[in-house]
Amino acid sequence: MDEDRGAAYAFFMMSPLTFDGTRRTVTLAAWLHDIEAIFRICHIQPHLQVALASRCLAVDARLWWRTQGENEVQGGLWEDFRNAIIARFGPIREEDAGMHYRDPDIYRDMNTARYLNYVYDWHAYPGESMGHYCRRFQEAMLPHIPDWGNPEMRALQLLREGLPPKIREHVLPPALEMTLDHMINEILDAELVAHVIQVDAMINDQELEPVDNVGIEEPQFQWGPELQEDPIPAVPLQEIPL
Repeated sequence: MDEDRGAAYAFFMMSPLTFDGTRRTVTLAAWLHDIEAIFRICHIQPHLQVALASRCLAVDARLWWRTQGENEVQGGLWEDFRNAIIARFGPIREEDAGMHYRDPDIYRDMNTARYLNYVYDWHAYPGESMGHYCRRFQEAMLPHIPDWGNPEMRALQLLREGLPPKIREHVLPPALEMTLDHMINEILDAELVAHVIQVDAMINDQELEPVDNVGIEEPQFQWGPELQEDPIPAVPLQEIPL
């Protein structure tokens, strides 16, 4: 008993990090590395490791341990504890979705992560037709828009924000009664309008383009040899009858 008490005292004198349940790979990995390093330095025995590490949990992680984790790690072994906390708060990877069945919010978190990654650089790429852009939005973005708040309005806003400026200016901002199909039709119509405006501008530019005469010499009329002298003889004024 005294040895256990001394080991616990040595453990906390090392000022171990606290883990609050933030789902970030670096945060959890750093915490696990710190705890395991203290185990080695202080020679913490296996039967004390889980009890001491669980005292370094806070906020969401502590709530998880009290309500679920303690029952899941029934053997009291550090390896079981480590696997359980990684499954609950570790990085979200689609291929590991089966590990997170105990977390009711896992799929929502996965979709939110994908959504934020898409939003970061979502826009129509140069030269893309609006039909292809709208189809790409429905297939790649729409399934990942989180269902909290007003997902319909968020979808309309995101669809419009990704448009090229010359097309976006012809599409009305989303309203409560607007549907996704309605906005897609507006976008396709706006693409036609923008094309007509572009063609008209090109035609007007061609009509108004000034003729550049620089470097073009105007033809000079040359008298022939037979016309070098005036064929009409000059008549003195005094000989002209009045």
